[in-house]
Amino acid sequence: MIVTVANHKGGVGKTALAAHLAFRAAERGNRVLAVDFDAQGNLTGTLVDRSRALKADGAERLFHPDAVPVPMPGLEPNLHVLPASAALNATDRGALSQAFTAIGHLKTLSKDFGFIVIDTAPAIGLRLTTALAASRHLVVPLQLESYAVDGVASLLAEAVSISEHMNPGLAPAEFVINAINPRAKQHASTAKRLSAQFRVRTPHLRRAIAVADALAAKKPVWRNPSNSAVANEWAVLCDELLDTFGVVDWR
Repeated sequence: MIVTVANHKGGVGKTALAAHLAFRAAERGNRVLAVDFDAQGNLTGTLVDRSRALKADGAERLFHPDAVPVPMPGLEPNLHVLPASAALNATDRGALSQAFTAIGHLKTLSKDFGFIVIDTAPAIGLRLTTALAASRHLVVPLQLESYAVDGVASLLAEAVSISEHMNPGLAPAEFVINAINPRAKQHASTAKRLSAQFRVRTPHLRRAIAVADALAAKKPVWRNPSNSAVANEWAVLCDELLDTFGVVDWR
């Protein structure tokens, strides 16, 4: 099962969600691969030691027509990573044939990993095309400020185009609302409007420093629970998504 987490707007919790899905799937006994397509490498820094990642096969090697890259072990049992590097920035200038090479490599890797999650860069390009063309599911985290919501349209148009021309198995996007303020009327009305139009998952995630603190400690928030309510929200949401994706609980 290959899942892409994407949004063209940065700072919406994309990497946090990708990391937590990887943590949760691994905890459930699955062999998990996290692919970091964002050259900033925040997912890489959360799941592995950066100094070791410099010596490993990077995610950019998916676009090379030689052997399938070898993922490096993560800091958690069952978790492996294809880390990010600065070389990823050049991939978006590559030919479409490189995307097909990367898709083939990802399909090969999916035979060895029960769950693959791809964290994408906040931009349209060859990396996003590759991720969507290889995936069965797309998860879109967003915040409820109007500019963040409006920017989703181009991503959905890209996903529709990919599903029509390259990947008819790509399911409709799943939306996750992050950093919601339950007391803000604008947030409540926007969440209601989105839920009427798209597949919006619950629970909605409240803004909380506990998530950043946990990721800085290289742990999911439910194992670093400075805020038990927030920890429970993230655990429930990840379980709901993984159940929807058909990711089996082997515990």
